[in-house]
Amino acid sequence: MRTRPPSTLRSRRPRGFSLIEVVIGMTILAMITTTLFAIIKGSVKGASDIEKLQRENDQVNRFLEQVRLTIDTMPASATLTLTMVDQGSGLQEFKISGVSTCFPFGSNPISYNDTTIGMRPDLIKPMTEGPAPMPRYNLGITRTDIIPQTSSTTVVVQQSNTNTDSDEQGRPWMPLLPGVVALQWEFYQDSNKEWLQEWSTTQWPGLIKLHLTMEGRTQPLTMTFCPPELQLRPASQAPAPVATTAAAGFGAAGGKGGKGEGKGKGGKGGKGGPPGGGKGQGKGGKTPSTPKTPPPHPPPKTP
Repeated sequence: MRTRPPSTLRSRRPRGFSLIEVVIGMTILAMITTTLFAIIKGSVKGASDIEKLQRENDQVNRFLEQVRLTIDTMPASATLTLTMVDQGSGLQEFKISGVSTCFPFGSNPISYNDTTIGMRPDLIKPMTEGPAPMPRYNLGITRTDIIPQTSSTTVVVQQSNTNTDSDEQGRPWMPLLPGVVALQWEFYQDSNKEWLQEWSTTQWPGLIKLHLTMEGRTQPLTMTFCPPELQLRPASQAPAPVATTAAAGFGAAGGKGGKGEGKGKGGKGGKGGPPGGGKGQGKGGKTPSTPKTPPPHPPPKTP
């Protein structure tokens, strides 16, 4: 019986991974896992940023559409006022008076009270993110009847630490657009051909320009609105009276004319001539009437 040498038996036994191979495999697996997590995280963050940007664009478009509708439907009695609240930060307040459909929000959508558009500091997130943080504001409106003034509502508003708190003047603000960094209004004066940042006259400006800068955006969004032109029409004149003239014509049935009678004696005639004019008498003629249509002939009788 022949036996195999020990070296041959030892070479055919299954061999395991060495320590270096295990370390290299785990390193490669960790690198692949890290790369996959980075890709997934980037995809999720990108989708979240796109959704946030889309939601922000929708809010901006809704606000601009409300401003456009308010300006386009202003009656002739409406007034616009632009006030600079803080020169350092450039905060302005745009007040619209006499427009019942101005931002129809709150408990009384149709209201003739003054509506003010302005910015309030964001109490939840006061500063923006990034290497150069800036103050963060909420663009909103205020009106005296935008929030019902009841005892329970007043207590809730005073106790809540939200963006609907009242300002120093006690005016409740309704936030419409969060994450605003800067907002600037400009009114164009036709007489001086210049843009003004304050407006207090009852005359409407020729153009209204809005510069809006949102958080995370370097370029401001510029929008120009054109107020409607007021055209005064002259008072309508009363129509001239139509002169009515009597129509010359005959009635349906003419009346009989009056009778006339005259008598007179003529003088004596000369020699050989007849005597003067004798007696005369005449009757008035009948007025012509509309001819009557003859009655229709009866149909012939059949024998």
